[in-house]
Amino acid sequence: MVVTKAKKPKIDRTDWRSLPHSQWNVRTVHAMFAELNREHFGVETYLPMRNWGFEQGVIKRALAEHGADVLHEAFTLIFREYKPTPDYPILTAGFAISYRLNTVIPRILADRQRKEKAEKTVVNGGMAAEEIASWL
Repeated sequence: MVVTKAKKPKIDRTDWRSLPHSQWNVRTVHAMFAELNREHFGVETYLPMRNWGFEQGVIKRALAEHGADVLHEAFTLIFREYKPTPDYPILTAGFAISYRLNTVIPRILADRQRKEKAEKTVVNGGMAAEEIASWL
């Protein structure tokens, strides 16, 4: 009797809108940038910063350092803020990571900490007993 293993369905790494962040990779980020450049700036052909090897390395390091969920939020924010020029009509992943990420990530992390702190306050029933006593 021959036992065959069922093949796992192939994951579409370019479907960045529905792919869980835990499964994102370099291909996912490139697909995101190509699609967002098409949507925001009407540019059909995505070209990387410097070359494909450079950009793939930059993306891989950023995914390992920050995680896909933070990068997804950061890239969305960077696209909203980017103003294309005749010399730079598209936003590349290499540029976003190399020059914009260091200004956006701290804002995102601070915002997440504020939200987390607010949720803890609400979950814990508002103010602590000591805070209420000091008000009275």
